[in-house]
Amino acid sequence: MTAQFNDMFKYRDKEFAVAGISTGEPFKPADFGLYPIQASTACWRGYVAVYAISDSHLVLDGLSVNLRETHAPTINGIMAAESPDHFKLFSHVYNDLKYRIYYTGSLMLGDEFIRELYVHMGFHPAWKYKTVFELTFENGRLTGEFDRSEQVAQKRHELLMESTREDKPDKMPTSKEINDFVERSFDRSYKKGEKDQTD
Repeated sequence: MTAQFNDMFKYRDKEFAVAGISTGEPFKPADFGLYPIQASTACWRGYVAVYAISDSHLVLDGLSVNLRETHAPTINGIMAAESPDHFKLFSHVYNDLKYRIYYTGSLMLGDEFIRELYVHMGFHPAWKYKTVFELTFENGRLTGEFDRSEQVAQKRHELLMESTREDKPDKMPTSKEINDFVERSFDRSYKKGEKDQTD
């Protein structure tokens, strides 16, 4: 298994990783007639979205997607270009889309990933980043911005303390526990409220 490419979010003049989503996916390729195929072992779903805020509204600003077909539909009047990526992981790239997304929910944005916490599996959760912001949206309009870095640091401390407990039972995980771990690794959803946003 390989860690997966994150969607990205342009925020405060930086690019953050989308490290948590409270309610469904803000963007679904099939809504645009796009049916991605695996781009690499680091991108099983075959696409990476880039979000941003424009006039206080959530927008899809960029998209790299790997398609079987050579033709890709236009999005918001923008035609796809051939990927400039040297490795050609994606077949098509859209830039400067500014396509409004009418999403209701919250997104966790992470920056300064802690390299020591890297694992070859799924998407990395918010607690593996030093800087974390939570943005909330109502029908796509930005309604809240919260710095969750301190809460995330506390959660990280608790999880690392738990993992190093000497009285922890030393036993092999069951196949169900392994399957549950794999499913959680590829699931970016989180429950909004108190400490839930850092799970």
